[in-house]
Amino acid sequence: MGLDIKYCQSRGKIILLSIGGATAQLNSDAATFSQQVWDLFMEGSSPYRPFDDAIIDGVDLDFEQSSQMDIIQFANNMNQFYKSGTRKYYITAAPQCPYPDANLGKLLSQAHIDMAFIQFYNSGWCDNSKYGLPHWPESMNYYMWDAAWHNNSFANPNIKLYVGAMAGTGAGNPGSYVGPDFFANELKELQSNYPESFGGAMMWDMSWAYAATPNFATNAKQALMAGSKCGSTTSDCCEARDTKPSRRHGRRSS
Repeated sequence: MGLDIKYCQSRGKIILLSIGGATAQLNSDAATFSQQVWDLFMEGSSPYRPFDDAIIDGVDLDFEQSSQMDIIQFANNMNQFYKSGTRKYYITAAPQCPYPDANLGKLLSQAHIDMAFIQFYNSGWCDNSKYGLPHWPESMNYYMWDAAWHNNSFANPNIKLYVGAMAGTGAGNPGSYVGPDFFANELKELQSNYPESFGGAMMWDMSWAYAATPNFATNAKQALMAGSKCGSTTSDCCEARDTKPSRRHGRRSS
């Protein structure tokens, strides 16, 4: 896998180690666990390297239940390790769409998080399937996250917000699913309406995205590229749009 990671990185992909999940619990203390992650996967030192000499680009925190480990302290510790590194590292999070997220809300407000891969699925009232409905009580609620961004509710004022979607009906609650064309149109409108906070798209997961017709990931990327300002005087835009974080357990970001 180490060779695969390095190949993807050579193509401009950001490789993140996703920690957590729907039922995950971590019993380790934040200091010990952050040291282990740095030593095993980044620029620390350990005789055990799961990905050999490959160095990943950061961690993603996806806690959908309360964690016994202090994830805020863990994130702060990782950011301190990052400062001693020789490359750019990231910390991202995957909150569920109700704002503020019950398990990651404090993390986002108290620790520097680079990107939020918001799960607009499996939550009911704020899912992508509710996009286009009038606000409250049922509406895809990116507008709430954007308002929080503008109100400086996040520790990182420049955090980018990604719109997460199920890439297939079997990837979660079928009622949360929207097709590739629906999602592409949704992305184009959100990209246009919220240009400051909007970061891109996230999909759960890659296997479903590439099995879809049309390809769920390709369709989303084409929609985002059509709406981007690449080709203008802002060269950073083009660079950012070509760098897509890839989460090791299968999410895809465009």
